Amino acid sequence: MLESINKTKKKIILKAIYLYNQKGFFNVLNQEIAKASNVSLSNLNYHFPTKKDLIISVCGYMSYTLNKRISENKLLINNAIILEMARIYLEFENEFKFFYLDTHNILKKYSLLDQEMGKQIHEAIQMIKNLNYIAIGKGYMQPEPAEFKGAYDLLANKIWMTSHFWYVQADFKKQKKDIIKDGLISTYGLLYPYLTEKGVKQYLEYLKILDIKI
Repeated sequence: MLESINKTKKKIILKAIYLYNQKGFFNVLNQEIAKASNVSLSNLNYHFPTKKDLIISVCGYMSYTLNKRISENKLLINNAIILEMARIYLEFENEFKFFYLDTHNILKKYSLLDQEMGKQIHEAIQMIKNLNYIAIGKGYMQPEPAEFKGAYDLLANKIWMTSHFWYVQADFKKQKKDIIKDGLISTYGLLYPYLTEKGVKQYLEYLKILDIKI
């Protein structure tokens, strides 16, 4: 997506993200984005006639970035390390924190984004479910308990919720350090009861690479 647009639009999108992260989406005027992008306001308005046009393009760039990172991650694709998926999401959300700190109000104002977000949530949870079942096949996770059908569907939803709302709760608690690290530890805590001995060993080795101790 980003490779196919001209340099001016690319620069505006990236500067908008930077300012949104610094000040919050609803606190940034297009005039500020134009100044930061070193373009005139009329030039910015030519490319993005309304703030709605700009945020739709920003969210398009966000989707492109996330999908690219997932599709190119060999550790995730080859080894089905669910914590790697959590890491991708947590780092991604850190780069676009303005959206995750104000998701409700942004989606309420722009209904088109609400529909797209719903689609992305469904795809994310389905991907986590798929990774869970691949992990079972690899011997990292126990089979779903026969007496609790749907347990792994609930687990996938909890993992998604942990990553998606991690920055909101960190913001409430005024947490500034180790946000991604703590998010991964929390995700490991969700997975732990379902892991086999082989899975525990695999995940502890993964966390050790990231310099995270349990």
